Amino acid sequence: MKKFDELMNVSTQIQNISVNEAKEKLNDPNVQFVDVRDKNSFESETIGNAVNLERGLLEFYLADGSPLENEMFKKNPDKEYIIFCGLGGQSTLATKTMQEMGIKNVKNMTGGMTAWKNKK
Repeated sequence: MKKFDELMNVSTQIQNISVNEAKEKLNDPNVQFVDVRDKNSFESETIGNAVNLERGLLEFYLADGSPLENEMFKKNPDKEYIIFCGLGGQSTLATKTMQEMGIKNVKNMTGGMTAWKNKK
């Protein structure tokens, strides 16, 4: 079975962005924040204009022709997508998945909501 460190090693294969860098992009119309936490977590708090695409259903949101396909990515292929979760683990894996499924400008926000809240 794969060890956790091996699993999270995908962070070296994706683009990562700090909370400070993400905060600078909060009001940029060419940037879309994507919250990959569960719906309850998203509804209790999130970042700016974030949309909720739960990690467990991510492939269904991205797959061409899926009944859950989210058209946002097709309609905005040049947008920058900043992915986040609670601590950064789910968003790391989600960013890798999105990259593999053809999303071009996707970045993981390191530290997730916890780091965001701690950088007031």
